[in-house]
Amino acid sequence: MIEKFIDEYELKARIAPGLIVALPALVDLIYLVPVLGNWPVFAAGGIITLVLLYGLGHVIRAAGQQLEPVLWKQWGGPPSTRLMRSNDMFFGAELKNSIRAALAQEFAITLPTPVEQKKDPSGSDKAIADAFERVRGFLRRSDPTGVWQKNNIEYGFSRNLLGGRMLWAYVAVGSLVVAIWHTATNHSGFLNPAVVVSCLSLVSAGYVGWRVLPKATKRVAERYAELAWTTFLQVSKDRTQAAVPSRVGLEEAT
Repeated sequence: MIEKFIDEYELKARIAPGLIVALPALVDLIYLVPVLGNWPVFAAGGIITLVLLYGLGHVIRAAGQQLEPVLWKQWGGPPSTRLMRSNDMFFGAELKNSIRAALAQEFAITLPTPVEQKKDPSGSDKAIADAFERVRGFLRRSDPTGVWQKNNIEYGFSRNLLGGRMLWAYVAVGSLVVAIWHTATNHSGFLNPAVVVSCLSLVSAGYVGWRVLPKATKRVAERYAELAWTTFLQVSKDRTQAAVPSRVGLEEAT
């Protein structure tokens, strides 16, 4: 239902990481301020929370975008660029040549040859990156809900949450301190939702943020780049094949 009002990428790649980061603070707030449990207050608070999460999602996105160049440097370049380098073995030579032909057909783009790539690696990478931007625009028009886009969303989620892992840990620690302080001052049991969720969030931030996400983000990024290039090639082939009968029909009619 909510996806009717919010773009799927916005929801899953930006707001969802923001919700994960903010979760312990939200649980603290609901647990420590019981009046928020009343339906009218809860509804009003929900709207405010959604607005705050939207803003937090943009903060998380900015953190992810800031981290991205660092990741690309660690990975040897953006996966979408690296896969089309002549010295990269992920794609075979035949597949690369087919993609080059599709780029020439759809956009009149000629990628640097292996010799040119060797002479000017940075300029060649720029040419490949520019071509990939054209491919992304092509796919948004021709196959906006394809598997490539689902992987793009997954990459955005992983990258943004990885970029916001420090904030995630800080929020979890702050929420845990507040929850423990409230529990101690009210002489209530420490096994309550605020303490439990804050503890789980802190453990998750440490393990997922530093152990799981770095490798997972690279894996998803490579999968997204692979699917974007190969989907572009397939859609281009389909468009070409669909145009052939029309030309044949026109020739027969004349």
